[in-house]
Amino acid sequence: MPYPLIRLSIGRTNGVAHYGVLLENDEPLTACATHSPELEPIGERTAHHTCQSCTRALLVLTTPPHAGELEARPAAGAGRSAAAHRPIPGHLLGYCGKPLDLRRATGKRACANCAHLTKTLEALRGRAGELILPAGESCHSDDSLLWTPPGAGPLTFGHRRNSATGQTYCGERQPTVPNPGAHECPACLRLWAEEETFRQMYTLPEMRVQTAAWAVDVHGAFEERAWLLEPGDRYTISGCGEGHHVVAVSRNRYASHVDLVVYLPGEDRIADARVHCDRLLGIERPFADGSTTGLPAPQREA
Repeated sequence: MPYPLIRLSIGRTNGVAHYGVLLENDEPLTACATHSPELEPIGERTAHHTCQSCTRALLVLTTPPHAGELEARPAAGAGRSAAAHRPIPGHLLGYCGKPLDLRRATGKRACANCAHLTKTLEALRGRAGELILPAGESCHSDDSLLWTPPGAGPLTFGHRRNSATGQTYCGERQPTVPNPGAHECPACLRLWAEEETFRQMYTLPEMRVQTAAWAVDVHGAFEERAWLLEPGDRYTISGCGEGHHVVAVSRNRYASHVDLVVYLPGEDRIADARVHCDRLLGIERPFADGSTTGLPAPQREA
């Protein structure tokens, strides 16, 4: 019988949450090999902080691989003899959590932390067998999704995110947890309706014209992390065959995701998207002067 991958924690309302399974006799087994008989299932929208190793393990289990992905890469900015890291599928991020370079690793020494998470995941699969996994990150967001702070009660207002700015429409403290059952913030609803009208009247027709004029021979194609996306780019992401045309980008060096406004030609609509900063993308960018590709944005600061 397959086991569902669930959130486990010692504390019922706060503390550190882990991803794992409950085996026979309610024995907990986590993706990061945390051992405690007091671990119990918890809900999805609690005030817990998720274990970083378990967060990366979930990405490993749920992200489709990028085409032509390498088995080992060096850390970003490392030398030729640096340790080889195992990339999370579809990411320029190692199992250990370090941002990785695009080039192939040439060093013979393997990262011990990457090897440790590999072993714990193999142990999880070995004991639990087939896993029922939660849905992976969608390539674009549900426009009607409401966000609240972690641990918010059922009567809390849910806010809409403005992907062009990376903030809520009403300016409330940035919520981080999707909560479809929350009551919608009236200020966010009003400002979102105004923005949606502008998108339908002006942005959508403009993107239709821009997409129709898109020609492969006047664009440079390369692979890079999502942090380097710029307005005007077109990108593809593993797990989705459709090209995404970038309308606007908002990024914060302390955030784990990049907020995007994209045009989807196949659906003929403007949509919001949240992509992990280190997600590996296939990017096409218009030439700056007809001969060279425009320089990418600066690297994300640590």
